[in-house]
Amino acid sequence: MIAELISRFGRVEDTPTGVLEDVLRSLRNEKHVYTCVVPGEARKHAAASTERWLEGRPAGYLDGLPVAVKDCIDVAGMPTTNGSVVDASPAPVVRDAGIVQALRASGAVLIGKTNLSELAFSGVGTNPHFGSPANPLSGLEPLITGGSSSGSAAAVASGQVRLALGTDTSGSVRVPAAFCGIVGYKASEGRFPRDGVRTLSPALDSIGLLTPTAADLAFAAAALDPGTGSSYPRAAGPVRLVVPEDEVVTDAAPEVAAWFGDAVEEIAGLDGILIERRRLPVLAEAQELMDRHGTLVAAEAFAGYGRLLDGSSAASLDPAVARRLRSASGVVPTIGPVRARMTELREQVAVELAGGLLLCPTVRHAPPAVSVVTASADAFDRWNARILRTTMLLSYLGMPGVSVPRGDGRRRGFGLLVSAPAGHDPTVIRAAQLLDDLPKKTSPREQMGTIR
Repeated sequence: MIAELISRFGRVEDTPTGVLEDVLRSLRNEKHVYTCVVPGEARKHAAASTERWLEGRPAGYLDGLPVAVKDCIDVAGMPTTNGSVVDASPAPVVRDAGIVQALRASGAVLIGKTNLSELAFSGVGTNPHFGSPANPLSGLEPLITGGSSSGSAAAVASGQVRLALGTDTSGSVRVPAAFCGIVGYKASEGRFPRDGVRTLSPALDSIGLLTPTAADLAFAAAALDPGTGSSYPRAAGPVRLVVPEDEVVTDAAPEVAAWFGDAVEEIAGLDGILIERRRLPVLAEAQELMDRHGTLVAAEAFAGYGRLLDGSSAASLDPAVARRLRSASGVVPTIGPVRARMTELREQVAVELAGGLLLCPTVRHAPPAVSVVTASADAFDRWNARILRTTMLLSYLGMPGVSVPRGDGRRRGFGLLVSAPAGHDPTVIRAAQLLDDLPKKTSPREQMGTIR
C-alpha cells in the first residue's frame, strides 16, 4: 500500500531511489503501456527525494512515490501526444498541468506518460499508433484493457506503479479500472485543476486516479486535495447504498448479474452499511434523453476535433475514432435538449438518492477479447457503446464515482461502481474503502477511520 511505502521511507527501511530502480526494471518487459519513459529524470527526482527523507524533511505525503501520467496531460519536458500522431504537440511542453504540479509538490516521482485511446475518444483502449496495452488479467486470449486510460490502468494492474493519473469523461478511468481488476476514481468536475489537460468534453471532463486498492486511492486523493491534507474527516453514521432496480443493474450480462448479486448480499452483512433496492426514475429519464438526442460527449468531441476529419489528417486517425467523429457531427444540431436538461437532472438525482450512494456494476459485462471487439467496424462500435453505457449516463448526471473490484471481480474484470451527486467525493471514497474486500462485521470506527 502507498501509505506503508511512505512509512518505510520515513523509517529509512527503504528509499525512493531503491523503489524507483525496481520500477524501472519492471518496465523492461512492458509493451505499449507507455508513450514516453524518462529514467534519467526520474532517477534525479528519486535521489532528491531520498535525500529529503534522510534529512527528515519530506516534501509532501507522496514524496518518493513513482507515478505515471496519462498522455493527454502536460508534463514539462515531455511531448503530449494525446494518443495521436495528428494532435500531438510538436515539441516537449514547457509547463506542467495543474494536477502534475500538485503531484510534484507532494514529492511524487514521475516516470513517464501512459498510452491511451486516440484523443481519449474510446472506451475500448486500443491504439494503432502506439500499440495497445495488454490487460494483465488476460489468459491465452488477450482481453481489452478498456479505455481511454488504458496505459494507466495496465501500469497499475501489472504492479509497475501504485498510482497513475487518468482522465474520465464517459468512463475512461472507471471502465479500465474494472476491466483490469483495480480501483479507479472519477472526480467531480472541477475538483482537481484541468489546465494543461487535452479536452474531449469541456462540460464533462474530469481528472481520475487509478490505484491497486481503495486505501491507496484514499491516501493519494487526500494528499492531492488541498482541502483535506492527508486525511478525510470521519463519517457519521452508516453508509446507505441504493441498488437501483433500473437498466444499469437489470441489463447486466448473466455472469456479471450473478457476481453483483452475491456481492450485494455480502456487503449487506457488513457493519456500517445499509442497502436499499428501489427505482431511480432519473436514470431512465436521462438515458432516454441521450438515446433520443445524442450525448454531450459526442457533440463536444466533434466541436473540438471535427477539424481533424478535413484534409490529410483524416487518413492518419484511428479509423474507429474517425468513425465516431463523423457520427458525432450528426449530434451537434440535436443536442440542445440534453444540454438544457443537465442541471435539472443533476439536481433530481440528488433528490432521488436522498443522501444515499448509487451502487451498480461498473460495466455490464466482462472484458471481451481483443479479437472479438476488433473483428469488424460494426463490432467495435457496438462494443464501445455498450462498454460506456452506464458510466456515460452517470457522467452526464455529474456523479463522481469509484470502481472497486470486490471479491473475485479482481481477477474476472468486474467492478462495483459507487457514485454520488456532484461534490460528494470524500463520501464516495470512504464508501469504496468499505467495499474493497473488507471482512464482515468490522466496526464502523475501524472501517471509517481517517487516513494516516
